Amino acid sequence: MPVARACPIVLTTAERKRLKKMAYGHKTEHQLRCRAQIVLHAARGRSNARIAHETGLHPDTVRAWRGWFAHGGLSALADRRRSGRPARFTPVQIAETKALACQSPAETGVPLSRRPCPELAAELAAHGFTDTVSPSSVRRWLREDVLCGARTRSSCSDAGAAGYASDCPLPPVRFGTWCPRTEAPRSWTR
Repeated sequence: MPVARACPIVLTTAERKRLKKMAYGHKTEHQLRCRAQIVLHAARGRSNARIAHETGLHPDTVRAWRGWFAHGGLSALADRRRSGRPARFTPVQIAETKALACQSPAETGVPLSRRPCPELAAELAAHGFTDTVSPSSVRRWLREDVLCGARTRSSCSDAGAAGYASDCPLPPVRFGTWCPRTEAPRSWTR
């Protein structure tokens, strides 16, 4: 079986400088560092098998990145966009879920004093907000607000004596809770 010829790599001075910075920089991601090293070895005229042996990568990986660089340049070394599963619920549907969770069950005609997540998921489907939604998805959406400290005294419509809605399915969050996504701990700020 004939062996495919390796794509020849010719670098400009600017490309070589950029690749060396990527290959030997301390803040470069590991994957990008490996790709830059592959291209630098290829530019020295080394075979795919030798590059694979020196870098500890599979020869198919070396062949693929060498070919992508030969056809696309430096931009071809970046990660490609992965499709993944598209979002099933819109941000509007999630916001409607959170608003319904903070309403009193009596307002919507539900004979419950509190709304557990399975009941809330069934109610969302009954009101036509979504076709179907799992209780774990509802729980995850509601927990996101709790972790961010968004559920303060004014976030629920019917505040009880302690300042929180007694029928809200979420546990209360005290004022002054630290949110890791939006603010630094108090000891860091002066």
